Amino acid sequence: MSKDIRKMMADASPKPDMVGKDAFIRAYRKKTERTELSVFDIIKSQFSYIKLPVWLVSIAALIVAIFGINLNRETVFVVAAIMPFVSAIAVFDSMRSRMYGMEELEGVTRISGRGILLARFICIGAVHIVLLLVLSIVVGSSSGYGYAMTGAIITLPYLISSIASMIIERTEIGRENAFGCILVSVMTSVMILAIKDEKALFAAKYRWIWLEMLAVFVALECIQIKKTFRLEEYQWN
Repeated sequence: MSKDIRKMMADASPKPDMVGKDAFIRAYRKKTERTELSVFDIIKSQFSYIKLPVWLVSIAALIVAIFGINLNRETVFVVAAIMPFVSAIAVFDSMRSRMYGMEELEGVTRISGRGILLARFICIGAVHIVLLLVLSIVVGSSSGYGYAMTGAIITLPYLISSIASMIIERTEIGRENAFGCILVSVMTSVMILAIKDEKALFAAKYRWIWLEMLAVFVALECIQIKKTFRLEEYQWN
């Protein structure tokens, strides 16, 4: 190779500046380094993905409770009839990734599909726990049943609908459409309205049964949540 060609090649690709090289590498690493997401960051990121109907139905239940506070007994059952829709829509929204074809995309992101589901459950669950407590206090103050019994009447339809919706959502048919959750909500709501005039069922001597039923359904809810997360883990594996 002639000296002229070597000189031309050297001029075309000059030797890197060793002082600037270190600064360039440090700047590149700073731009591309991945910071670990905290649990709070993951939960906060999922709030924006929760659809508006989830919050609207929750607010509707609260509005009915506030404006119907003077209706005494009737308010309890109107609010209780709304609660199945509150929980069913929440379950459907939490597990809608597969319906919209997003599960594969979520599987290759920084947060696993199981982690996203957990974050959504925490977001919605925390808000709904506060909602149920507020409703129990607001409605229970004038219902004549007391706070504990009122809370049980309002919470049981929520849990029944939630449990049934999670069972349906774990099936292929349930994950492809929302009709299963809607049907469960309607059936649970109709059941509550059908028994509201049976005053003997809500007598003081039977209140311990309602509280025991509440404890049982809370346990069943926890079991269904565990099964849902276990199914998600199997699918991603």
